[in-house]
Amino acid sequence: MTDIIAVSTFNKEGLDLYGQTFIDSWAKNTDDNMQLVIYAEDCEPNNPASNKILILNQKEVLPELKAFKKKWGKVPKANGECPWPNKRPRDYDKRFKWDAIRFSNKVYAVFDACERFSNRWVVWIDADTVVHSHWDYQSYSALFPSDVWLTYVGRGKGSQTWPECGFYGLDTSSAKARQFIANFKYQYENAEDGIFKLEEWHDSYVFGHCLEKFLRMYPDVLDYSAGIYMKTARTGGGGHPLINSVLGTWLDHLKGDRKQIGKSKKQDLMVKRGEKYWKF
Repeated sequence: MTDIIAVSTFNKEGLDLYGQTFIDSWAKNTDDNMQLVIYAEDCEPNNPASNKILILNQKEVLPELKAFKKKWGKVPKANGECPWPNKRPRDYDKRFKWDAIRFSNKVYAVFDACERFSNRWVVWIDADTVVHSHWDYQSYSALFPSDVWLTYVGRGKGSQTWPECGFYGLDTSSAKARQFIANFKYQYENAEDGIFKLEEWHDSYVFGHCLEKFLRMYPDVLDYSAGIYMKTARTGGGGHPLINSVLGTWLDHLKGDRKQIGKSKKQDLMVKRGEKYWKF
């Protein structure tokens, strides 16, 4: 048993496009004591390393997610339809911002892992990620220092920014983290009084909303992107922060059309990277 367990999820389409690649890269490039749990939705991934990778049937182990989808699965505002297009004339058609159903898969996997497993740290990692270079446990565990209760990838300061939720860690032994998890979960379990009172309800926005409140009380967190953004970001996009942080040493996050390309783009790099993988 190690102190850290990483979790992720995807469906059949995701498995074919990126999920199996993620699993294979984890199996190949991480130490044997780096545990990963996949919550597989309607698909059966190949498991090349059952000693460190556990694959669960999402529909069997996440009853609360099933209930959330049953309640909101046919409600337009929970499936990408902006409830007030006149209020958001510039981006009301960006359906991901209001697709609570789509992103609920991620958060309910995290909620479950925090309760199911006894590892101190529960780490979320998006499945459209590739472990491109060998990642040893010592370097991995150093990403989660004992003096913080949460780690994440920020996008700089600015009222319109939200964190990059492709990778974050929660110290479940910390009362602060447990309180944060409870508040994060409340937003979904009580959606009318939670996510649907926010400006957007994709997981990164909801996570950022909760984090903003908690940082006022408990600022002892680690932002992997600290120092990257020297100017205030004007929009929520905030570039491609994960690969520009220390995480880029081992990870590539294939956001958007990068999934088809198979690698992030040269112009995505804001910092100089010395790893062989990043030689274009």
